[in-house]
Amino acid sequence: MADKRRKPIVDPRAAEKRRSLLIKIGAAVVLVALAVGIGVWVLVSHESATGSSSNVTVATDNAYRITTAPKGTTPPVTVTVVEDFQCPACRAFETQFAGAMDQIRNNPKVAVDYMPIAFLDRMSTTNYSSRSANASACVAQSTAGDGNFDTWLKFHNALYAQQPEEGGPGLTNDELNSIAKQVGATNLKQCIGDGQFSGFVKDTTQKALNSGVNATPTIKINGQPVQLSTPDALIAAVNEAANK
Repeated sequence: MADKRRKPIVDPRAAEKRRSLLIKIGAAVVLVALAVGIGVWVLVSHESATGSSSNVTVATDNAYRITTAPKGTTPPVTVTVVEDFQCPACRAFETQFAGAMDQIRNNPKVAVDYMPIAFLDRMSTTNYSSRSANASACVAQSTAGDGNFDTWLKFHNALYAQQPEEGGPGLTNDELNSIAKQVGATNLKQCIGDGQFSGFVKDTTQKALNSGVNATPTIKINGQPVQLSTPDALIAAVNEAANK
């Protein structure tokens, strides 16, 4: 008996239409994926250029940590220095307490956390507090990848040695870059000029304000503000905390 079942007849025109439709759908998916990818790239590039998402990879809780403690250990004492490179009182502290801070930094039981903030932008015509703090971050990022902040500390000290008068424009970006090169950093003209770490500076400033900081310099021992009197008194307070 003949087989009554028949193979379905394939309409070549319908098949071609389906194939064409699938090609169009595939192309559309690729275009959408490309558009999304380009959009994400533009967003990330924009955030990086404006500094809104930039972070200093060598910072510890937004601070530059200097310690002689053995690697892999956590010192029992943290001395936090919240400062503003435009602040005359901060310069006075650096001058008067320089020897004491050297001794404290060399104590293996102590970590010194420096937090430059933009507290006094209103005291210059060019937001010098923000610009100098950003330059500081540029130096830290480029020179302290291994956790050695010697070059950063030289830059820190040089900024106070050349601190501009309040009410003026402050040091120019080119001058900040020149100081950075003088202390051993590479050319940071773009990082400084573009404000690459402006977002980081704003975040650090807000963290300091949220923690109760209302003046610079503010010195803390294990998170508790210290009333500054004499260098010897600061050393004694740090030693007392270290020996508890």
